[in-house]
Amino acid sequence: MKPADYELVYDKARPLSNTTTLTVAEVPDRLEDLLHLLGEAMIEGRDNHSRLTEIHLPMSRFPQMDSKFWHIPVEDCGEHPVLRLFFETQSDFTH
Repeated sequence: MKPADYELVYDKARPLSNTTTLTVAEVPDRLEDLLHLLGEAMIEGRDNHSRLTEIHLPMSRFPQMDSKFWHIPVEDCGEHPVLRLFFETQSDFTH
């Protein structure tokens, strides 16, 4: 089973009511493009009352990335060349 298939099965088996994970299979090649995508994800999440809370990406491709993007923790996704964005929905989330 591929990791992406596992995520689909896991999400259906045990849905988390206030957390959404978005997996991007084609990670940008350039750091500038990655930073733009992450910025857009933050804005889109905020607009939908769903805060971006964690980022997993292939650190070997982006060694310049720090352990945080603004206030959001960034972790290495290891050998999987994907970008995972974790959003947390909060009913009392304010702009």
